[in-house]
Amino acid sequence: MTFFLRAATLAILTISTIAFAQQPGSQEYNTVFLPAHGVGDTARPNVRWGALARGADKTLGWYVGAQTEQEAVKLAIQDCVARGSTNCEGVETFFNSCAAVAVGPANRTYSKAPASLSSVRKRALKNCGSPECKILFEGCARP
Repeated sequence: MTFFLRAATLAILTISTIAFAQQPGSQEYNTVFLPAHGVGDTARPNVRWGALARGADKTLGWYVGAQTEQEAVKLAIQDCVARGSTNCEGVETFFNSCAAVAVGPANRTYSKAPASLSSVRKRALKNCGSPECKILFEGCARP
């Protein structure tokens, strides 16, 4: 029994020398970025959301700049209802990017991208497919 106790103690002491700690302020300690240092991925990135909602009569509601996806959808639904529609529900969300909705005589198109608002606007108009298409909503949800 004492042999096993001594062997276990020796194994624990040997294994513990593999893991070592550095003294705070030493060269080795400062090469690892810890949250306490205030560097690295210690802060959450700032995110802004946008949403598009559609009602029973195909009326659209829109909101850009919310702090959460749920808030963006809720505010887009409120916008849809404020425009006179019923049974509005969220149909699209986006974050930290730009979006545009183009409306034409035959259809509506939605486009989003992290690029500039002008490129998203051009893409929405191109996808709409008619020279009579117009931008209904556009905006950027940026931090």
